[in-house]
Amino acid sequence: MRKILSMVVFLGTTILAQEVSVFGAGNIASENPYGLTENEQVLLSNKKRVDEVESKLNSYSEDMIGVKSVVEGTNSQIAKLESRVSDLEIRTTGKVSKLANKQTSVVTEQDILGLRNDIADLKRQVEIINQKLEINVKKNPEVVVTTKNQPKKEFTKKQETLPQPNKLEPKETQVKNITNKVVAFDDMKPSEIEKIAHRLFNENKYIESKIHYEYLASKKYNLAKTNFMLGEIAFNQKSYANAIKNYQESIKNDDKADYMPKLLLNAGISLEKIGDKNNADKFFKVLKSQFPSSPQAKSLK
Repeated sequence: MRKILSMVVFLGTTILAQEVSVFGAGNIASENPYGLTENEQVLLSNKKRVDEVESKLNSYSEDMIGVKSVVEGTNSQIAKLESRVSDLEIRTTGKVSKLANKQTSVVTEQDILGLRNDIADLKRQVEIINQKLEINVKKNPEVVVTTKNQPKKEFTKKQETLPQPNKLEPKETQVKNITNKVVAFDDMKPSEIEKIAHRLFNENKYIESKIHYEYLASKKYNLAKTNFMLGEIAFNQKSYANAIKNYQESIKNDDKADYMPKLLLNAGISLEKIGDKNNADKFFKVLKSQFPSSPQAKSLK
C-alpha cells in the first residue's frame, strides 16, 4: 500500500510538473521564460528594455525634485530682494514717514546697486539651471509612448506586429538614446560635485559654483563646508547679508573646522560692511583669542 501511495504521489508530481511545463512554455511574462521562439525572444528583450527605461525615469524624477527645490529657493530669494530694493528706493527718495525711527540707517545708492547685482546673479543662476535642463532632457518619442501614453500590455506570442531581429538597432545605441541625462547632477556623486564647485570657485566663476553648492545644500551634503563656501561666494560678490547668513549656518553644523579663522574674519568684515560694527568687533575678538597664531588673526593687529 505504501509503495502504491508513493507511486501515486510520484506520478502526480510528474504530471503536475509536465502540465506546468506545457502551460508555461512561450510565456515571456513569467519570471523565467523558456521555450521561446525567435520572435518571442525579441519581445522579451524589448520588454526588459522598457522595464529598464521605466526604472531610470523613476530615478530621474527623484533627482528633479532636488533641482526643483534649488530653483524654487532661488526664485524666493529674487522676490525678497526685489521687494527690498523697492523699499530702499522709497527711502532714498525721501518718502519715508517722518514718524520713522531716527536711528534708521541711511540707505545709499550703493546699497541698492548691490541688491540689484544680487538679483541679477540669482536670475542668471535660474537661467543656467534652465539651460542645463533643456540641453540634458532628450525626449525619445518611442519611450514616452511606451511608458506614459500607453497602458501596460502583456507581452505574448499572439501580438500581431513582431519586430524582426535584423531590423533592431544595436543595444548600445538604444540604451544611449534612452539614458540621456535629465538633470545636471543626476549621475554624479556629491563628492564629485563638490570638487567641481570648488574648482569653479577658484576660477572666480561664482555663479556656476553657487549652483553646485546649493544643490549639495539641498541634499544636506556636508552642510558645514557647503554653507561656508556659499558664504565665501556671497562675500566675494559683496552680498554681505547673505554671506553672514551662510556663515551662521556653517557654524551651527561645525564650529571647529579648519577654515574657522577665515570664516570669523570674513563674517566680521561682512558685519562691518552692513554697519554692525559692534558685532563685527565680537567676531574679531573671538578670532584673536581662539586662533591667535592664524594669518587671519595676525592681519587684524
